[in-house]
Amino acid sequence: MYFSAKGEYGMMAVLDLAMANGTSGDHPVQAKAIAERQGIPIRFLEQILSTLKHAGIVASSRGAQGGYRLAKPAEDIRVGDVIQAVDGPITTTTRVPSNQGNGSRADHSSIVLGVWKDVKDTVLNTMNRTTLADLCRRVRDLEEKRVPMYHI
Repeated sequence: MYFSAKGEYGMMAVLDLAMANGTSGDHPVQAKAIAERQGIPIRFLEQILSTLKHAGIVASSRGAQGGYRLAKPAEDIRVGDVIQAVDGPITTTTRVPSNQGNGSRADHSSIVLGVWKDVKDTVLNTMNRTTLADLCRRVRDLEEKRVPMYHI
């Protein structure tokens, strides 16, 4: 299973949009601001945002006050939706079982393939039950735990 930088950047961008406006995402945020905050190359981010717009995850508006916002509430956007919109379907990289030899190799291959299927299913279940609102709560929890350090 492989998750690309594009998928990770897509998650960072939608999380940035959600955190910039609360979970409602009412006010547009310029791509340049997201790119600077998240350290994402602007041209790459614009491609990702275009893909997310096409998938109905973000919306855009033009003009001086334009930018990007979430197309729906953060509670309705799942991590799996974002990753699959950007990277395509999640698959495992496996070889086709070989039926050569006495059969034990094929039996072992089938067992291993079963494990990879279980891994994929677990990852998909986690991604499909975790919403953008859940990630926002995690960010806020981390921010609350940070204790300012004062040096004298």
